[in-house]
Amino acid sequence: MKKPEIIDLIKKILRKQSSEDELLEVDDRLLDAYHDATWDEDKFGPAENIETQIKYNVEQLIQAEAGNSKKISTFRRYLPYAASLLLAVSSIAGYYFLKVGKADLQVANQHTYLNPGVEKASLKNSDGNSLDLQKKKIGDTIPFGKLLFKIDQEGVISYLATTGKRTIESQLITLETPKGGKYQINLEDGTKVWLNAESSLIFPEHFAADRRLVQVKGEAYFEVAESKHKPFIVAGNGFGIRVLGTKFNVSDRDNLHFAKVALLQGSVRLTSKTGQTMLKPGERAKISTSGVEIDQFDAESEIAWKNNYFIYKDENIKTIMADVAQWYDAEVIFEGKEWDDVNLKMKISRRENIEEILSLLELTKSIKFKIVERRIYVSKR
Repeated sequence: MKKPEIIDLIKKILRKQSSEDELLEVDDRLLDAYHDATWDEDKFGPAENIETQIKYNVEQLIQAEAGNSKKISTFRRYLPYAASLLLAVSSIAGYYFLKVGKADLQVANQHTYLNPGVEKASLKNSDGNSLDLQKKKIGDTIPFGKLLFKIDQEGVISYLATTGKRTIESQLITLETPKGGKYQINLEDGTKVWLNAESSLIFPEHFAADRRLVQVKGEAYFEVAESKHKPFIVAGNGFGIRVLGTKFNVSDRDNLHFAKVALLQGSVRLTSKTGQTMLKPGERAKISTSGVEIDQFDAESEIAWKNNYFIYKDENIKTIMADVAQWYDAEVIFEGKEWDDVNLKMKISRRENIEEILSLLELTKSIKFKIVERRIYVSKR
């Protein structure tokens, strides 16, 4: 069985939701990891200052929960170890204990929430029919036009069958996610496609005899079922991708000046206005009007959205906030200029509330945020 994250166990302790076994596990893991603790001083400042602040804030929590003396006394015993380890475990852990103190994040209306996205999407066809998948239940069989689909689990729909007679001209179906939405579809041939927020996939009622053609807008991750004699083709805005069986991520957003194709497994032949390019695993193509640029990419960061995470290892704040805006259905307003040199690192679940996301970014001491209704204002310190 996979061990729970240490920060999750510590949160349970502070919320008085932990068991005796979980308390003992935290004790053991804090002691084991204490001597391996490291800290990114360039990012978060002197470790001694942060450790002192963590100890002070946890002591405040201990005093507030003094009625639960047995559990609190156990945790106080290892407070120095906990503070040191939290510096090393992750920026999220450090944030959790630091935020007990005075927060910089301003929320103009505490009753207005920017909720994290959920599994929601709709089906549309060329006849103008539309179906909200969020209203369907797990296990439901859904007739839509000439097709049958099934909701396998929350946020996952599978192609089952064609109910009518196949015609030469196949009607097109669109799976579309709104802002704050995400969905997975398993296509006729067994190919799996995940759609990020504000994205769409257009596919036919049934694939042609010689090829499998789909269109994508926004961001999608593909795991293409292998078929040696029937290539899978993805059409984007000004580019095309041809594969036989592979795993890759496509990002083609309107707010960017280029599209990206990142290959994780197999091979891809990319066609654009400037010619053809073959990609190998670990390579990413950036496609713009000036041509195609090939670079290496970090797979964990590239498809973090598919696994419900925000992961950035050296990304510009504008890119980060564009992703945040799409997932939380927010409007982001940058105050001032010269944001091109503000690059940050972050790893946090996309299920967290917006206050936790922004407070984590504020730990860098370089930026601050203000939330007003559905708008997020970003300014430099």
